[in-house]
Amino acid sequence: MTNTGFIIGAYPCAPSFHQKGEHEEQAFWRELADTPYIRGLEQPCLENLHPFGDEWLFRHTPGEWQIVVTAVMETMRRRGTNGAFGLASADEAQRKASVEYYRHLHHKIEAVNTRFPGKVIALEMQAAPQAGNASVEQATEAFSRSIREIAQWDWACDLLLEHCDSMTGPAPRKGFLPLQQVLDVVKGTDISVCINWARSAIEGRNTALPVEHVQAALRAGKLGALMFSGTATCGEYGEWQDLHAPFSSCCAESLMTIEHAKALFTAASAATLKFSGIKLLEINANANVNHRIAILRDGISAMNKATQ
Repeated sequence: MTNTGFIIGAYPCAPSFHQKGEHEEQAFWRELADTPYIRGLEQPCLENLHPFGDEWLFRHTPGEWQIVVTAVMETMRRRGTNGAFGLASADEAQRKASVEYYRHLHHKIEAVNTRFPGKVIALEMQAAPQAGNASVEQATEAFSRSIREIAQWDWACDLLLEHCDSMTGPAPRKGFLPLQQVLDVVKGTDISVCINWARSAIEGRNTALPVEHVQAALRAGKLGALMFSGTATCGEYGEWQDLHAPFSSCCAESLMTIEHAKALFTAASAATLKFSGIKLLEINANANVNHRIAILRDGISAMNKATQ
């Protein structure tokens, strides 16, 4: 496949992720901007697209970089205080609150793309059910109502549902909607699915599951993107945690290898992907900028090898 560059979820490596100051943050983005094979960024959107504000992000990143917005960080932040928050929540008030948050994202993306046409290429949504409610049926029904509403809005970008590990898995981390139900709900819409390597592996505690998920999404005609985060069974990145461990070339305990990434791209080769990329975490809060950047450059190098 031809490589037009990758979408980089750089924010968990950024100094601001660990509440560091603007000076370090500036140095980080300056170094990242000098890194080849970057098509753009995966950015979370809370109130804004960056802790220092939208303007700050635009000022300190290359103008040609595109953005994939992800709702996951704000979804998890809200679920920290109210586990019922989410698009797939059977708690109607919290489901509506989640839809309203997506309305905020709609306005934000509209504003950015009006100013910089084509800047935001996609929004990654997540099907978060009501925590503590084990009914897949209720979660699916709630998610279906949310999607019917959101899909009617006039979006200035592609919509993708990022599959997170399922509530039916052996030891759920996020415990969101199972992939089959997601595929059923988005059938007949323009929404496609993004498979994240770690989130699928975590679901079954099985490194073969990401390929199965890619194949299922492909069969449904819904495979839209691939994102690569790692997981581990021991070490600093924990046991089957969703902590975006780097590739095994950079982190010895990581289960995510170049071979695993290659297998996913091979399985996905029949699909026209909207993007592919990495989201990796610097686990050490006091790491210097060089180490933070090294993790991302290693990830880009691994992706280049996996797509050759």
